[in-house]
Amino acid sequence: MSYKVGLILSMIFVALFFIFGADLLTLESVYSSLDSKANNISYLISRNGTIDDSFINYVESTFSVAFDCPKNQSPTFGEKIIYQISTTYHPLVISKQEMTISIKRMTIVGFYG
Repeated sequence: MSYKVGLILSMIFVALFFIFGADLLTLESVYSSLDSKANNISYLISRNGTIDDSFINYVESTFSVAFDCPKNQSPTFGEKIIYQISTTYHPLVISKQEMTISIKRMTIVGFYG
């Protein structure tokens, strides 16, 4: 009888372990998705060369991220632009509050590679 109780209690811990693993996999997937969005945004910045309100609104609506960058109306060719994008994640068991995942990247105006 006692081994059945032990088995039932251990299954609770095993289930929590699998949920925690799924949470970590989902978190890594969100980070990877944010990284690929950052590559696309870097390309757009290097092609356009301007960061104004309409560009920020376009990036935030198209990629569903929060875009943070100092507004530079007329950067020169070869200038470095540093920006940060972030999104939120609602974890299952890691935390009770939502987590903000952010990536900080740098791009060069006029460099498409």
